[in-house]
Amino acid sequence: MEGFEEPRSCRLSVGLDSIGLARYLRGSGDAAGPCAATAGCSDWNCSESRALQVSMDLDTTRKRPRESGVAVDRLSALPDCLLHVIMSFMKARQVVQTCMLSKRWEHLWRTVPCLDVDHREFQSTGEAAHGDNEVWQNFEDFADNLMLHHQIAHLDTFQLRVNDVYRWGQHASRWIRRSIKYNTKVPGIPRPGLSCSSWSLKRLHLSNICLDDLFAKHISSMCCSLEDLNLKGCRFAFNEITSHSLKSLVIDSCDSKLCPSKLVVTAPAIASLCLIVKLWFFPGGLIVNEMPFLSKASILVSATYDGKNFQHNQSKFLGSLCNVTTLELSGFQTMIIPEEPVELPEFKNLRILSLDKCDLSDNFQLLKHFLQNSPNLEKLTLRLCELPKDSKKRKGKAKAKKTRLVDIRCENLKLTEIIYDADDVLQLVGLLLNDSANLPKNNIKLSKVDRTSRN
Repeated sequence: MEGFEEPRSCRLSVGLDSIGLARYLRGSGDAAGPCAATAGCSDWNCSESRALQVSMDLDTTRKRPRESGVAVDRLSALPDCLLHVIMSFMKARQVVQTCMLSKRWEHLWRTVPCLDVDHREFQSTGEAAHGDNEVWQNFEDFADNLMLHHQIAHLDTFQLRVNDVYRWGQHASRWIRRSIKYNTKVPGIPRPGLSCSSWSLKRLHLSNICLDDLFAKHISSMCCSLEDLNLKGCRFAFNEITSHSLKSLVIDSCDSKLCPSKLVVTAPAIASLCLIVKLWFFPGGLIVNEMPFLSKASILVSATYDGKNFQHNQSKFLGSLCNVTTLELSGFQTMIIPEEPVELPEFKNLRILSLDKCDLSDNFQLLKHFLQNSPNLEKLTLRLCELPKDSKKRKGKAKAKKTRLVDIRCENLKLTEIIYDADDVLQLVGLLLNDSANLPKNNIKLSKVDRTSRN
């Protein structure tokens, strides 16, 4: 068919994802689905929710012939903001390589608002260990040149990952320090347009990077737009992370250079918090200051030693999470009840609670704490928790001494799921059944797993 003519009043409304966009660019009109990323554009209806609706008025009074034997580059005809959307799905090395496509793409990579710089891009499958230095040199040269053309402060999203924090983390940290140094207003040195509001960065994800005290101070004072901070496998030279703009914080398997060290989080605007912490790296304790807007929290702690400080302050720590609606705790040890009376926090918003591999051998103190202080709890999951040591001895003894819950307040509890790997679960079930009158809606679901599949 040499050409086609569309109806006079034709208006095409397309929701584009990566597949739908490809279909549209090939000429298909059935592309649909939400777009996975946006970069902001005044000519198109883009939104921060990463949903894109493209509305196009088609001129229907004339035919649009297909040029015989000539491929039409519809992709390059798109405005910069949509090309940046496409590039946001790519790693930084691929983004730079687009400059070879055509004159249209030559400088687009310089203004892309999202950068994902990944050491793994420079590794070949099955590469021997002796080639690591050459891989690093290639990655280092690339990153140095990339940072000369991009200011992290003016990006929307920046991700940086190296393979080994102990080997390369200190080298990679200089890119963060350089960005802070050359994007910070220094008294007496004129730098037009640079102020605390100059950092428009909203999402910062770092993996296996050494971070010094300057980084922590900069997050606190200069990154006024930062909403999402994800630190994985990093080494800290500071004790506290403070931010009044953060809404999501992930600290995953990080450690500290300081001795002694502690980890203090002060972020009153946080809505989502994930902490995966080995307590022996922070013997001074894990402290989270009050977060009134916190709705979801996942706390995984592991401590073979140096965990006593955290145990003594466990009630206070839980109190800082009292506004959550969804809470997951993993690896929590038995609660140490202080000699002086402490008011236990009330979790009035809590709907979903998960205790994973927690120690309940102290007569279920942690569990009792939640059941007595969570009036709106609807779902409870207990996964592979350590139960009282004498529970096995009580197996099959119907007249065993009953443990009861005092002042239970979970009248809205609908489901309790117990995942266990041994036959010592009867005391836990009995604990819940003994107070079934106070749990009128509760259903108990038991699932036994093989010991070999605990992890």
